[in-house]
Amino acid sequence: MSAAPAPGRRITTATIPGDEGMEEAERGWYTFDHRPRFSNNYVGIRNRFGILSEAYAYLPFDERIAVTLRFVEEILGYVHAHAGAVRNLTEAADAGSMLGVELGLRAEISRSADRVEILLGEVEEVRHPYTGEVMLRRLDVQRPEAMPEYGRFHATETAAVPRAYLVPAVLEKAVDLDAHGVLSHRLAEPTALEVQEFRITVSTQSVEGFQGHRERTLEGDWTDAGERTIPAGTVVVPMDQPLARLAFLLLEPRSDDGRTRWNALDGALERADVYPILRTFEPVGGPTR
Repeated sequence: MSAAPAPGRRITTATIPGDEGMEEAERGWYTFDHRPRFSNNYVGIRNRFGILSEAYAYLPFDERIAVTLRFVEEILGYVHAHAGAVRNLTEAADAGSMLGVELGLRAEISRSADRVEILLGEVEEVRHPYTGEVMLRRLDVQRPEAMPEYGRFHATETAAVPRAYLVPAVLEKAVDLDAHGVLSHRLAEPTALEVQEFRITVSTQSVEGFQGHRERTLEGDWTDAGERTIPAGTVVVPMDQPLARLAFLLLEPRSDDGRTRWNALDGALERADVYPILRTFEPVGGPTR
C-alpha cells in the first residue's frame, strides 16, 4: 500500500505525549490526538462527519490556497453525490441507543500490524523575498519508505453507559451541558432511585499546564450506593438521547477529556472521597430541555 502523509499526521523518531509525560516513539507515521478537544474529533462524537483540512506547511502560500480549494471542492462534491447515504448515517447515529453499551474512557494509539509505504518529500532552504529570513520550500521529490503506521486508537479503559447522570443543582453551571446542546431536565420533586457513586482512591493533577489548566486525573470505581432520595432541582442527564456519547465523555470521572479533566469540578473535588455526580441504571422520567 502506498500513501502520502495525510493532514494532521506526522513522521517522528522523537517522543509523543502520554498520560505520564513524554514517551519514546519509534519512527513511524502518526496521527493526531484522539481526544474531542481537537475539533474534528468533537464533531465525530456529536454523530457528524469531522473533516480536517490542512495544507502542506512547506508549500508556497498561493499553492496552499489552491490545494485547499481543491480539497474543499472534492469534499462538497462527494457529499452532494452521496447526500442520501450521509444523511442516513447521521440519522442512524442520532437514533441509536447507547444504554448499557461499553464506551471508551481512555485510549492509546495503535501500531499497524505491517509496515506501510509512506511517500516522503524533501525541502530546500530559500530566502523569504521580503524579510530575507530562511524558510523551507518543498522540492518535487517523492521518496518511499516502509514504516509502521499509527493511525488508529484502542480503548484502554471502558465503562457502561447508564440510564442517566444526576448532577447536583449547584454544579449545573460547572458542567455547562447547555453549551454543548446536551439534553437534560431538573427533578420537579424528590425522587427515590437506585444509584451508583464513584469512590475516589487517587486524585492527581498534571505538573505541566495546558491552555491554562492543570489536567486532573481520578482513580477509583463505581459502586452500588443503594436507594437514595435525590433532591428536587437535581439536573438529570438522560442517556437515551442523540448526544449520549458526548455526555458520557463530559461526565464520566475517568474520561480523559471531560469536565473533571478540565478542572471544572475542582471545587467539589477538593479533599473529596466521592465524585459529586451520581449515575443510575433506572429510568428517570421528565421533560428534556
